[in-house]
Amino acid sequence: MKKLLLILLIITVQITTAQNYSFGKVSKEELQETYNPLDSSAAATYLYKYRKTNFDYVTGLGFQQVTEVHERIKIYNKDGFDYATKKIALYKDGSNREKVNSLKAVTYNLENGKIVEEKLRKDGEFEVELSKYYDQQSFTMPKVKEGSVIEYRYKFVSPFLANVDEFVFQHDIPIKKLEAIMDSPEYFNFRVNTKGFLRVVPKVEQKNRKANLSQRVVQKSGNGTGGGVTTKRETSTVDYVSTLATYELTDIPALKEEPYVNGMQNYRSGVKYELSYTKFPNTPIDTYATDWSAVVKSIFENSSFGAELNKTGYFEDEIDAIVSGIQDDEQKIISIFEFVKSKVKWNGFYNKYTADGVKKAYKENKGNVAEINLMLTSMLRYAGLKADPVLVSTRKKWHTPFSDQGRIQLCHKRGRTACRNDIA
Repeated sequence: MKKLLLILLIITVQITTAQNYSFGKVSKEELQETYNPLDSSAAATYLYKYRKTNFDYVTGLGFQQVTEVHERIKIYNKDGFDYATKKIALYKDGSNREKVNSLKAVTYNLENGKIVEEKLRKDGEFEVELSKYYDQQSFTMPKVKEGSVIEYRYKFVSPFLANVDEFVFQHDIPIKKLEAIMDSPEYFNFRVNTKGFLRVVPKVEQKNRKANLSQRVVQKSGNGTGGGVTTKRETSTVDYVSTLATYELTDIPALKEEPYVNGMQNYRSGVKYELSYTKFPNTPIDTYATDWSAVVKSIFENSSFGAELNKTGYFEDEIDAIVSGIQDDEQKIISIFEFVKSKVKWNGFYNKYTADGVKKAYKENKGNVAEINLMLTSMLRYAGLKADPVLVSTRKKWHTPFSDQGRIQLCHKRGRTACRNDIA
């Protein structure tokens, strides 16, 4: 009996050691693993995948969306090397922009029976400008080889509250352990949508929170013209309730791309939090979620869509010459279409909004999807043809520079005007 108890104790200690998910606590067992026991075909595996999204109150800025990410990945073979590079698209709108901070990343290898760590250095980090609205921050893990374990964590901070990235619970490779937390203040009302075949029922609890509010108060001293003006900063504390939804899943199977399935992302298990409205003390409700009619209205009223569609002066002479003498509408369509194809080349960027505008795209002979298509629609209308823009989602679109896992979202009011990567 004592021997049995000792054996059970040893097994328990080994399992506990192998499943320590604290950052930096990578075990020899994880490094020695040569394949995933539940999916031997996997080129890599998420040993641990953690994400927490919450809203912090920052004096002078208000609530900020903060997402903490911690991922540990086992690389089995060369096909898994792609997971050693992480790309994060950052939306920007004027002075407001998303940012990544507190990045820490380490590659672990087993050499002569010892765990050797290689930390990410600055020369492994990169920043590029993708477009008018997006920058991309990426990093590539050092000294990655077959058998490596890579681990990184960072915080993603966004001033844009309306668009919380989807919590994705299934990827192209298996996940051994997943934890996801959504922490939302009582002032934010979210519509929750789940998808996929996995059972994702969260544990929900409420926590008491405090926010320190600071404001500048102007005071007048003295009487009449002899008085002065002084300012001081007053601080107060507001108590509020926050709701935590915690998701915990283990041994999640991979959902790989299928050759005849369009939009595999539609089948990946996950949870989407859509901001419905906000209601702060002593203020009216501010609605975010809306119906399709309102979405269409907001798109057409956007200066980078509707206004661009109505511009014609930059092409009128050329179109007049092209359609002159053509009576058949179908031939007009073909002629204008061929003209646009030869005149403006695609610059590789998808967006439903223009970046630099149709006039500049026409002048420089290159533009994004919106600039080329709005230009074409406007020309057809000018030639007396009935033409309207239609927003569609193509399979090709799910693999753009804006998406790390191949996902593009329709964003709502006060959210990002284009799409960004899945940081789930």
